[in-house]
Amino acid sequence: MKRLCRMVALALCLTLLLPLTTSCSSDDGTDKAISYSLTDEPKNLDPQMASDNNSLLVIRNIFAGLTRLDQNGSIIPGVAEEWTSNAESTEFTFHLRKNAVWSDEAHTPVTAKDFVYAWQRALDPATKSAACSALFCIKNARAVNSGEMKRESLGVTVIDDYTLKVSMEYSYPEFVLQTPNAVYMPCNEEFFLSTNGHYGLDDDYIISNGPFIIPARGWSHDNYVRTIRNENYAGYNKVCPRILYFGIRDADTDYFQLLDGETVESAVIETENIEKLKGTDYKYTTVTDTTWGFLFNVEKPALELTAIRRALMSCVTDEACTGDDGKSLIPYGFETANDIIPPSTHINGQLYRELAGGGFRETYDPNTARASMNKALSSVNLKRMPSITLICPDDEQIKNLMYGIMHSWQTHLYVYVNIEPLDLATLQYRVNLGSYQIAFYPIAPSKDDPLNTLNRFTSDYASNPAFLKHPAYDKLVAKASARSDTESVLAAMAAAEKYLNTYVIFYPVYYEVTYFVMRPTVSGIYFSPFDGAADFVNCKYVDD
Repeated sequence: MKRLCRMVALALCLTLLLPLTTSCSSDDGTDKAISYSLTDEPKNLDPQMASDNNSLLVIRNIFAGLTRLDQNGSIIPGVAEEWTSNAESTEFTFHLRKNAVWSDEAHTPVTAKDFVYAWQRALDPATKSAACSALFCIKNARAVNSGEMKRESLGVTVIDDYTLKVSMEYSYPEFVLQTPNAVYMPCNEEFFLSTNGHYGLDDDYIISNGPFIIPARGWSHDNYVRTIRNENYAGYNKVCPRILYFGIRDADTDYFQLLDGETVESAVIETENIEKLKGTDYKYTTVTDTTWGFLFNVEKPALELTAIRRALMSCVTDEACTGDDGKSLIPYGFETANDIIPPSTHINGQLYRELAGGGFRETYDPNTARASMNKALSSVNLKRMPSITLICPDDEQIKNLMYGIMHSWQTHLYVYVNIEPLDLATLQYRVNLGSYQIAFYPIAPSKDDPLNTLNRFTSDYASNPAFLKHPAYDKLVAKASARSDTESVLAAMAAAEKYLNTYVIFYPVYYEVTYFVMRPTVSGIYFSPFDGAADFVNCKYVDD
């Protein structure tokens, strides 16, 4: 019944789109209707609260912050026309456009006060924003968020309606690179208060200032989010599409089929469909943004010992990851990982791996692993390994890899491990619950920042997947978080990553590559790594 309702809703929406689409006859490929798929219902279109990828994708296109990213991922003006900083990079002054307006009936101007209110609201402890840590570089932001200081103490000053001064907690030359993020986008206080706690939850409770707006009845929950070009948008670039339609799809959707059937102009396609791109004219960009590896629950018997974890990983060799036919058991489209933080991760606009180096994954000797394991077991009065179960995705390629590694454990360690395949949702649930011993698991940052990965293993992180509580590790991450200029944090980040490798908390095996694909007939879409967002301002049709 739910699927039938979605089909009826989609048919109705496409009927509404048809006259607009067919009447678009722009010779330069603009003024078209563009379709893209969401993998789930957006949870909240409030920029200060949103953290799920589908919400952030829509927010990126209906809101505008002080700056934006162009189709190449470079910073361009947003609501701010220009900005300056002092010599120490501790103060930034933004000069706002005087023609930027909200999408309410009165076309209320977007002012400096809207940014101050948005940031103060995000940091207010009562808001409980999961995204507010991105603001901690602003003076007194941490103290405001902890309740130690009032929100008015935040280091932001309204010079006049169109001039905003931001004071930093420390020298931060790269601050402007943070300002396209959703949490930095403005919020109109009067409208927010008028929604009585429903802000961002339906099209009636949203006004925006970005290149697209959601019209009345534009958000059909669980079916689609339909946006139209904001004719009052005062951005750096012309908005090319007239309509931007986000269909909300079922979990079992084949996105390549949607792309190939010309239902959508672009899509993130499944790994199993990568081979279908060969010999075609599809355009695509790739981001190596997920690391798969062995995750240990360090609270479980025997596995709390580093030597045990190290002995097991000593046997994850190239030989163990190779089948009888001599071919690699690592799934097609993936690449061997030597580090935890994936290669596409940036720090202040530069690739982290190029700055920090690589090869942090420890290499061990399987020939000495058994002696090391037995010594470790003896230290806790155990004669043999307890019964161990490994949970992993219920995927044939991954299971074949696990069987190959399990055989290596049997050969070198005389350890027999049970394999329990699970669907991804259950795998995630079991890890979050701590109901596992070893998991073959993906670490997928939700933000292009090394700290997004490193923070997950700190003692006070609510969803710490390894249940790690190591003060020494926490100290390294705190040092990396204390300052955000590249030079001062890089060494601490690298040391924290090496710590996870040395103590075998998470052992990387391979990287997953995300493929953002466009049909040959379109161009100009910017795909944001890690958060899955895409910007369609410059999207237009081109000659096939």
